[in-house]
Amino acid sequence: MEAAHMTPEGAIIALVFAMSIIGVIGWMLHLPEETPTTLRVARAVRHAERANRILVPVQGTALSDRMIALGAQMAKAREAQMEVYYVIVIPWTLPIDADLPKPEAIAKDELERASRIATRYGVPIETSVAHVREPGPAIVDEALRTGADIILMGDIPERPGETRFSATTTYVFSHAPCEVILDRPALDHMTRERAENQRVGELLRRGT
Repeated sequence: MEAAHMTPEGAIIALVFAMSIIGVIGWMLHLPEETPTTLRVARAVRHAERANRILVPVQGTALSDRMIALGAQMAKAREAQMEVYYVIVIPWTLPIDADLPKPEAIAKDELERASRIATRYGVPIETSVAHVREPGPAIVDEALRTGADIILMGDIPERPGETRFSATTTYVFSHAPCEVILDRPALDHMTRERAENQRVGELLRRGT
């Protein structure tokens, strides 16, 4: 058997092949460059993982069982506190401390239901009711006051067929001091919740 001989051309081809293999392996192992965007995302993830207070604002009857259940699961996983903050919007035609039995009764029923849902997950929650003029600023103020790490809220478009966020959600997104997680109900639920919110709004306008 004749001994193998390496020609100059063969050596060059072998060298090129080896360098290409090394380049591919290096590309596969190369970590992506950190950019301002990736750094912000990483900080947001770390912040959410160590969250110790979750604020769930509620208005009217737009209380999603799924939203409360999600908040309870998040609170349990993070050993965090959870507050359900019910806002009753008072028209400017009424004093801020107006006596509104029916809206107050609705608020009580909704918060009791929220407590029952959270109890199923073994999570105690704090509940509060506030009379406010504008729900967006009130929610942001409550997050600041209590040191909330996450605001978990529902959103219902102000008019049927819209894809834009409501005015309240837009304000909270723009001014919140913490992470905001949005829960939007399925379209069939929106119609029922919108009708119920209109009923509650009518009660407020009547001041009953």
